Amino acid sequence: MELGIVVDSVADLPDEIIQEYGFSLVHFPVYFGEKTYLDKLNLSSEDFFRLLKDKSDFPRTAAPSAGAYLEAFRRLIEQGKSVLAFTITSKHSAAYQSALLAKKMLEEGNVDVIDTGSASMGIGLLAIKAAEMIRSKFKKEEILARIRELVPRVQVLAMLPDISYAGRGGRISAPVVKLATILNIKPIIRIRRGIIELVSRVSNYSAAIQKFVSKIKSEIGTRVCRVAVMHAGVPEEALELKVQLKEIPHEGEITIAEIGPALGTHSGPGALAVAFYPE
Repeated sequence: MELGIVVDSVADLPDEIIQEYGFSLVHFPVYFGEKTYLDKLNLSSEDFFRLLKDKSDFPRTAAPSAGAYLEAFRRLIEQGKSVLAFTITSKHSAAYQSALLAKKMLEEGNVDVIDTGSASMGIGLLAIKAAEMIRSKFKKEEILARIRELVPRVQVLAMLPDISYAGRGGRISAPVVKLATILNIKPIIRIRRGIIELVSRVSNYSAAIQKFVSKIKSEIGTRVCRVAVMHAGVPEEALELKVQLKEIPHEGEITIAEIGPALGTHSGPGALAVAFYPE
């Protein structure tokens, strides 16, 4: 049976990759005051960060409903496909539980849901790996085994110019946010196995970038990795970061992706991030 892939919109996959592999997206709702948007469907990254500057209301996000996943699953099943779904880490979102509930609602259909333990292109890189294996005619059981092997290896390192956004969203504790704000600290955080941790802190932006690049290189070492660069409204900085990372051992092209509205609510504008896993 042909395998179709469903991915959370917070995977931040570029449009050309979504089209190339035929991914089905489940969109996260984003709320600005009384108005509701759907991440990357009727609210682009560019428009989101413009709204973030112009509006006094702080945006909120929520996990997609089970119905949203159910619709995506049914669409593929009606095409005669088995389904492999990739969700954001279950430790910081109810998306995984929504997807599991949708799976239970189906009387028929072969659906597997993967809790990636990650976010942004940490999810995206795993989905791309699965799609490549589908094209190479691997069996579903082989694909699932490989993806489950890779999940604990995936890391996302992110540099946040303004930690207050993560604090408002509850992703970083209030005391840490308060101290970082007072000292003008630019934190570098890591997401791995669903755990968000502070790995470094620097007192100015240029030093933070240098520290960020150094940290990425030390984490990768000599291992050949799949790598993606993400940014929150700062494409030139992302391109420069990609150039600096080209010397590290990596497989394929280093993808540049925009952080979308759902994750941008928590990262704030100006954030840079790198997702990677060793092959």
